[in-house]
Amino acid sequence: MTHTLVLTAAGESARMQGTGKKEYLTIAEPPTGRVSVLSSALHPFLETGLFNLIVITVPSGGQAEARSVLAEDGRIYPLIEESGCEIIFAEGGSTRQDSVRRGLESIFLRATTVKRWPTTVLVHDAARPWVTTATIRDVLACALDRGAAVPAVPATDTQKETDGLGKIVRHLDRSRVVSVQTPQGFRFTELLDAHRKASIDGHHYTDDTEIWGVYAGDVYICQGDRNNRKITFREDIS
Repeated sequence: MTHTLVLTAAGESARMQGTGKKEYLTIAEPPTGRVSVLSSALHPFLETGLFNLIVITVPSGGQAEARSVLAEDGRIYPLIEESGCEIIFAEGGSTRQDSVRRGLESIFLRATTVKRWPTTVLVHDAARPWVTTATIRDVLACALDRGAAVPAVPATDTQKETDGLGKIVRHLDRSRVVSVQTPQGFRFTELLDAHRKASIDGHHYTDDTEIWGVYAGDVYICQGDRNNRKITFREDIS
């Protein structure tokens, strides 16, 4: 089986209050070199040894900077060589949805060239640097078994739905509400087809499970990890 990954790092980090692109910020400075958010998000996928191809989406003209950030982490390129995984970069779009679709198209183009079609694709936010190999393996196993999978954790706060103007319109049952994370895993061909349809239907989708749900079928949850949090604001980096 061939497993692939789209690692999304094309966003503008607008909510980081001028600290720079969040995926390129430093998490630690061990003897192996500068460990960035981006390299930490990539590292566990390489560590599994399960992926043949990884596409990293970056801003327009940002390939050289992304390569440089990864090269500063001394763990990354030895793992790439050891695993035999191919890393390519794709220019992201104006939205996450568009960036993921472009990443999928890059996988399709590469698969057409080498005549080796991927079984699955995982989509992961590069702003989640604390993902573990256990979560990756769980998502991959569930996606292989059921077609589409997402890691989830139970909601801890009581959940309400509002009308967008400040009034609560629905009281949700917390026992049935979960918070979903990434990586989200799918059968590759079906997800690419779903994204192509979603790109021309005039709707905006918040994540890939929503697109799959509209065009491909059901999505199933597997065990998430509360430490697999996403960096959105400056204080999240600490």
